[in-house]
Amino acid sequence: MGLFVESELPAPHSLGMLGISALEEIVYRGLLRTPGSTAEMLAASLKIPMADIASTVSELERKGFATFAPERVPRLFPSPPDIAIESLLLHRQKEMQFARLAIANLQREQTDAAEGNPVVEIIDADPAAQAQPYAQSHSRAVREVLCLIRPPFRVSAPNKDEDSRVEARKRGVRYRNIVHPETLTLPGWPEILRKDYEAGEEIRLLADFPFKMIVADRELGLLPLKIDEPHGPMLLLRRSAVLDALCELFDTLWMRAVPIHFAGDNTFTIGAPTTFPAQLESLVPLLAAGVNDKVAAERLGISERTLMRRLDTLYQTLNAKSRFQAGWLAALQAMNAGKPL
Repeated sequence: MGLFVESELPAPHSLGMLGISALEEIVYRGLLRTPGSTAEMLAASLKIPMADIASTVSELERKGFATFAPERVPRLFPSPPDIAIESLLLHRQKEMQFARLAIANLQREQTDAAEGNPVVEIIDADPAAQAQPYAQSHSRAVREVLCLIRPPFRVSAPNKDEDSRVEARKRGVRYRNIVHPETLTLPGWPEILRKDYEAGEEIRLLADFPFKMIVADRELGLLPLKIDEPHGPMLLLRRSAVLDALCELFDTLWMRAVPIHFAGDNTFTIGAPTTFPAQLESLVPLLAAGVNDKVAAERLGISERTLMRRLDTLYQTLNAKSRFQAGWLAALQAMNAGKPL
């Protein structure tokens, strides 16, 4: 395979990034020019040894770039470039996704943090140094990203081109954002939050959280050391009891936060108008008051089994995971339904 000179190589070698060798690309290009060629014809026209041609066309067939016609002397036909390359691209994307899924498992096996990645790092007040772990928090995420968003910010308006965040959403990563109300008063932010909302991110509003934070898959967290110094140093946390505690705090804040909904003109409302059937409406004040199942059933004049069926229906309506959460969400939505901020 070393008998062709460098000048015969395609320039540029455009398929190399897809795992197509230089010789495979030469043969594929030859097939595109002379479809239906036999291996002998290709060897003669391309001036490549027959042994190299035989192994190369086998690889091209395996990768979906060529097919053999079932004849006494097999002839080769190239696959259309758009079909062949798109198929290979999809295969590579799947391989990359599997590789990303392996990151979390590999990190858990890292027993000696001191040799490579310490649990806690201080990242200097350098935009370039901080940009890399921030981008990684999106690009490495496979399940969920948690965000606490509040001013002051490093820039006056948000970055509108966060490609790593867009790609993470395409991979199915869930984004949960808790936003401080002051953020909505800053130029550019309502528009960006609306676009994130329309892209499927979940956004809630809360007025009393004291810091900013982003956490990817509960494995990697970033937060500024001082909330009033957006240009200051940043704290990086890897999987640890401290990061677990911050994630638990986020979940608690999420329960307290109010859903926010955006319209096409960047206006927004807090809460969500929820209409409950009459048999469920009567459950809301009882749940919010913390009444137990037996007492609730007696007050409603129904059996506990019927009460449980109605509770299950209410859970589904509110997307709640517990009795307490259902009561809290129902009361909160009823209080804030359709109320402009």
